This record gives sequence, structure tokens and C-alpha cells, in this order.
Amino acid sequence: MKIAIVDVGIGNLGSLKSALKKLNIPFTICNDPKDFTGVDKIFLPGVGNFKEFMKKLQFKKLDLIIKDSVKKKIPIFGICLGFQILFEESDEDSPTKGLDLIKGKFRNFNTLSAKIKVPHTGWNECKIVNSNKLFKNIPDNSDFYFTHSFYLENYLPENVISKTNYHLDFVSSVFKNNIFGVQFHPEKSQSNGLKLIKNFIGEC
Repeated sequence: MKIAIVDVGIGNLGSLKSALKKLNIPFTICNDPKDFTGVDKIFLPGVGNFKEFMKKLQFKKLDLIIKDSVKKKIPIFGICLGFQILFEESDEDSPTKGLDLIKGKFRNFNTLSAKIKVPHTGWNECKIVNSNKLFKNIPDNSDFYFTHSFYLENYLPENVISKTNYHLDFVSSVFKNNIFGVQFHPEKSQSNGLKLIKNFIGEC
């Protein structure tokens, strides 16, 4: 099995690489369209700015590769910013289009109240609202590690796996056919995070 990690040249892939090594899962770093030949599953990690991340993806034409992979039913797993860009849009800096693979748009927590501390950082619980194989053998209300300033709105309830509370119940994980995504960092979430990564590889 060929496991791809998308690398656009920004963000730290170290934690995800370490987690996969700990699980004895071989992987390939992919930063050029030709790298994706024969790929079976794709990790799309990301940290930083939504607009800059999308620019990098588009410059390398990796946005087209991801969309084509989804059409080919190749499972893809977005993490943190890689989760956010699966959707229609984010208002970070100014409205920026995402990959538009799942319905929903991201807004800053400060649009709810300027008093909310952002980013939302640290351990928080994921309440399962729709059972999914991504969370197989992971207890409901398990803690995962978060660091983000944006929350999803205008989404479809049927795409939601879990929600987490930070001033509101925001969407913390999703699925749509062969697309999976989490707002938290499973690679930094100890044993439950490793289980979730293993589930994506073995179950999804």
C-alpha cells in the first residue's frame, strides 16, 4: 500500500511522520503531481494561513491531484488546516475559496465575540454525533489536541462525525464518502490519535 503525505512546503510534517513510523506504516512525501502515481491513501496535513496554503497547492497543481484522487475514490484524510481546505471557503484575512469538496465555510471564533481567546489550544473532548469507522474502538468524549482559530458553519449535519465545545459546539471531525477530516491533531493526541490514524489506514 502506498500512503501519501501531501507536502506544500509550509508547515511541519514531523509529528505526522513520527506517528506513522511509530505505527510501522510506510509513507511517501508527495510534493509534485508525479509523486501521486499509484497512491492508495492520502494524508493532507496543514498548519498556518488558509490563503497561503491554497496558493501553494494551486501553484504546485496539487489541488487538481487531490480532486482527481477523490473522484477515483482514493481515501483522503485532512488534518487541521488540511481539514479546513476540504470545504468551500474560509474568511481568514479575506474570503478564500477552498477545495469545495464538502459543504461549509469557516469563520473566526472572534466573529462570535471579541472576548473569545484564539487560537483554541489544548486538549478537548470529541462528542460523537454520527458513528463512523474512523473512530472505531475510540471511546466517546475522548480528548484530542487542538490548535485553531476558526470554526465551521453552513455545513451538512450528515457529514459530521463529532463536535467539540469551545464557546459553541463546533464540528471537530467529518466524512463524506472517501473524504475524512479532523480539526484536531491526531498525530499529537497520544494513544487515541494513533488509533484514529491506524483506523484511517486499515478501515477507511
